[in-house]
Amino acid sequence: MKKSKMLSGLILIGAATLMAAPQSAYGRDAQPGAADSAPAKAQATAAALLPSGRWGVIGRNTLGGPNAVLRDGPYGRTGTAFAATQAPPYGQGSLGIIVGSGNDKIAYGNETIFANDRLSTIRTLGYWVFAGVDSLAGVSLPNITIEADPQVGTADYTSLVYLPDTSTGPSAPATRLPNVWQRYDASATGSRWYATGATGTAIGCTQATPCSFADLKTRLPDAVVSLSLGFSKGRDNRFVGAVDGLRVNNTVYDFERSGVRTRFAR
Repeated sequence: MKKSKMLSGLILIGAATLMAAPQSAYGRDAQPGAADSAPAKAQATAAALLPSGRWGVIGRNTLGGPNAVLRDGPYGRTGTAFAATQAPPYGQGSLGIIVGSGNDKIAYGNETIFANDRLSTIRTLGYWVFAGVDSLAGVSLPNITIEADPQVGTADYTSLVYLPDTSTGPSAPATRLPNVWQRYDASATGSRWYATGATGTAIGCTQATPCSFADLKTRLPDAVVSLSLGFSKGRDNRFVGAVDGLRVNNTVYDFERSGVRTRFAR
């Protein structure tokens, strides 16, 4: 008598690994809201779950041995109880990020669906961050990075980088907290952005002298997304945590262990 065996697959995602479902386009404009730390509100304002493909580690912008993995959790602690009960802002998963040293860098995003979109059409841009550390002293959070063709000067490439650590309310929470989910509205008043290379110098938005997202769009009126839009962390300091709920206009990208999905924000 023959015995049959059922084998279940175990997928391990390490450094420079991607997991995604089929592709979906992104939505239309919405007005920005203030940053907060209430994932339950996020769950209530998004619906119509659909798969979204072509998300993954951007290898050409990744250095060293960092890790980006679609995972369940993490769950935050918002009170004095021992149990971690604050769920991720959407679904039950997120994109876990580990950057082991200041020499490492991870870039994770989509190199297809945003290509050729005009920067000026992005009205709402935000995300949630979970910093899995006991103290945020000396810790830089993951940012949003847009690879773009600036359409100014002679340069045809720049990275537009959001600075969550130096942004102020309502773009960033009034108090940055570890081990909880917090929302950052990268398009709101108080946001701090810079453009890399000659473009930043030409428009007066450098890392040393950042500008708001509104000013960035004014100074780059014809800029288009070129190679990617997504998250980046490094090269600066170590980080262990996660990101979730990337919102681009009326579409929220929900990172789950089974793949990236879109939710149309209400």
